[in-house]
Order: sequence, then structure tokens, then C-alpha cells
Amino acid sequence: MGMADWGATLHPAQCGNCHAAFLVPAHAGAPLCPNCFAARLEPNPALEHTELPELILPFSVAESTLHANLERWLRDIPFKSATLNLNALRARLTRVFMPMYLADAEVQGTWNAQMGFDYLVASSEERFHSGQWISQRINETRVRWEPRAGEIARAYENVSAPAVENHARLMSALGEGNTPALDTTRAISFSPEAISNALVRAPEIANDNAWQFAEREVERRAASDCQTAANAQHHEQFNLRAAFGEPHWTLLLLPMYVTSYSDDDKKWLAVRVNGQTGFVTGEKRASIKIARRWALLLGGIALLAFLFIAFIALTARQVSQLSVFAGMLLFVMLCLCLAAPVPLIIAWQYNQKNKETA
Repeated sequence: MGMADWGATLHPAQCGNCHAAFLVPAHAGAPLCPNCFAARLEPNPALEHTELPELILPFSVAESTLHANLERWLRDIPFKSATLNLNALRARLTRVFMPMYLADAEVQGTWNAQMGFDYLVASSEERFHSGQWISQRINETRVRWEPRAGEIARAYENVSAPAVENHARLMSALGEGNTPALDTTRAISFSPEAISNALVRAPEIANDNAWQFAEREVERRAASDCQTAANAQHHEQFNLRAAFGEPHWTLLLLPMYVTSYSDDDKKWLAVRVNGQTGFVTGEKRASIKIARRWALLLGGIALLAFLFIAFIALTARQVSQLSVFAGMLLFVMLCLCLAAPVPLIIAWQYNQKNKETA
């Protein structure tokens, strides 16, 4: 399958640092790798037969939402570097499609588990109030655990599985949590027009290797179905002994905006935006260099104040009324001396906090 099958003028390229492979529009030249931002993408003809996707999840976040979310993400960062501003981030905004597999598989076999059933226990509690004992009824929910076993024969559709090595980290960056980061039910059939002006990341994991991840999701769904069938509210120690039919695979492209900014060491840091919801994430870094400039400015003003106070001290005998002004200036100088290191402390603490939570 050649690049012409994509219906667009794309050329295969790869990052020499992280080895992520992309299909790049011809007009994009050699862009900075949108995965690691540590090297530029270089041509790699070996990727010319990249698998054609069947489905694509289009970019659907509103422009106003994208603008507002980036602005909100920037708001709390102190001492921003020159490249860390809304206009610069938007100017570097790049559309990237990330691949993911969807698997349809059949399950036939047996299962056993401990199923938990909620039940209420009524009790009473005596409290002394206003000179008398009052009995208060309390209802407490407890769980009764019982062994259950049975057979299962089900077909599971659209079970997600990674197509790239850092899939989990990327999905977390797009807002993956208790709920999926993206609504894949809105996917449409692939068309060349949908990938215009976008970079497409090529799959790194083969279907056979991706099945181990899909199998875990199938087992999770099966456990939930068995819990529902047993009319239970909880389950644990779920054990599935089953045969899986040959899965049917679908390659899906997920939308992601990527932009970046450089820190004090000229290292480019990634900012990623969910192409469907507009969720923004990225490592936030305050500029120690800019904080140092503010510290030096405050220290310089304090030094000037000190020199002026010294001048007044030498001339105070001739101009006694300047002594009052000198006292006020001395107070200002002391405040500036105390404030001078504050910008550096704020920037350092902010970077440490965000480094720990990154």
C-alpha cells in the first residue's frame, strides 16, 4: 500500500530522538517532532506502506473554547518566558492524529468470582441532649460476599487497544480518567480530506501485540456483565476461563492539537490539547531567568536608595530637613532588600510544585 492510498501528498518521516514515525504533509518541511520536541522529523522511505485507517475522529472543539482553555491554562504561571504566551502558543499549534485500535471479539467460557450484595442493617444510637437521652435510628449499608460461577458467551465491540508505545500517557494528557478522554462513537469513515494540514502518527504496535491490552478490557467488561447478571453491586477475585474468537481490528485516528514553548535551557516543552473537548495539559514552567531580572531590578533600586541615603548622611549637617526624607528612604530600601529574592523564591517553588505533580 503506497502513500497514494492516503489520497494526500504525504511523506513518511521519523524522529531521530524518540523514533516516533509520522506521515507529514509535503508543505510542512521538517517539523519539530510533536512527540518529544527534541529533534526534527527526517525522511524515512521505509514507512511508505503505512496501514490505512478505517475510521477517523474529526477535530470538533470550537475555536472559542480552544482559545479560552489555553488562556486559562496560562493564567497561573508566574514569570513566563518570551515563548510562553497565548499568541505564540496559537502560532505553533499543530494538528496531529494519533492511531488507536478498536477490536471486536467473541468470548465463550466459564467464570467464577466473589459477588457482593448490599444490605441494610438498622441500629440505634443513644445521645444525651437537653437534659434527656434520645434514641436515634441509624441505617448502615453493609456488603454480603457470596461465591458465584457461570458461563459466558458474548461479543464485545470497539474494545480499545494502543497502537503506539506511549498511548496511556498521551490519553492521560488528553484528559483520560474515570471517563474516556474522547467519544469514539462520533468517529466517521476515513477520508483524505479529514487529514489535510495535519500530521498523522504511524502505528508502532502490531495487532497481535495489541491484543494483550484488548484482552484485559474484554475481561473487565465481562466482569461487569457477570456482576449485573448476578444482581450484585460489587465483585472481586473475578476469574475468567474462556476462548476468544479471532478479533476484527479497526484502525482509528484520534485528534490532538500540539504546541510548545521553550524553557530557560532552550528545551521545548509540549502542550497538548484534546481535539474534541479542548482539554489542555502540559508541564508548566516559570522562567528563573526572568525572575532573576526582577530580583536584580529590585536589588538595583535598593542600591540606588542606599547611595542616596549615604549622600544625605554626608550633607545632613548643612541640610537638616533631608534627614526626615532619608529615614523614609531607609525604610523603602529595607523593604526592597527583603523583596528582592521573592521573585526567585516564587519561581523556584512553582517549578518544584509542578515538577512533583507532572
